[in-house]
Amino acid sequence: MIEVRRAADRLRTEREGIVSRHSFSAGAHYDPDNIAFGPVIGVDEHRLAGGAGFERHAHTGVIIISWVLDGALLHQDAAGSRTIGPGETLRQDASQGIEHVERNASDAEPLRFVQTTLLSSGPKPGFAVVRRAARERLPVVPLMHLYVARGAFSLSGREVTEGDSARIRSQVVTATGNGELLMVTFEP
Repeated sequence: MIEVRRAADRLRTEREGIVSRHSFSAGAHYDPDNIAFGPVIGVDEHRLAGGAGFERHAHTGVIIISWVLDGALLHQDAAGSRTIGPGETLRQDASQGIEHVERNASDAEPLRFVQTTLLSSGPKPGFAVVRRAARERLPVVPLMHLYVARGAFSLSGREVTEGDSARIRSQVVTATGNGELLMVTFEP
């Protein structure tokens, strides 16, 4: 089964210098029918203006995967500061709890990144970025979540474009297109 969620239907949160689009129930946008897909509880695309960011905040019981598409993400926590650039991934295990700051590393250039949040008590996720212009058969796993970060794809005949996501259960999927797919898979 492939369930496609369209970009236009995603929830939107705006605050000074930050626009976030949510694929799952988030903050003030509570939707009891869209809490999770397996252990995935959040897929958020954040666009931050120069100098904008999320001040110190805490997470517990989750794994957070941040994928930078454009710009540079400045991440600060107890281990120090690091900058993550385009095409790089930051994986944080917050199962025991963390506090961190996430900011645009530039005062002038915009930042765009996608953040996937998973319950840390579930099956361990695999994460991959699929950059293809040709046909690719995706792995068959019990659960797979795909997010179209750039471009357009056909997923076994279902058309998806930038900002769309797909929730896939135990099915052979062929991806054809051009762009970037962020893929999270779960093995039992």
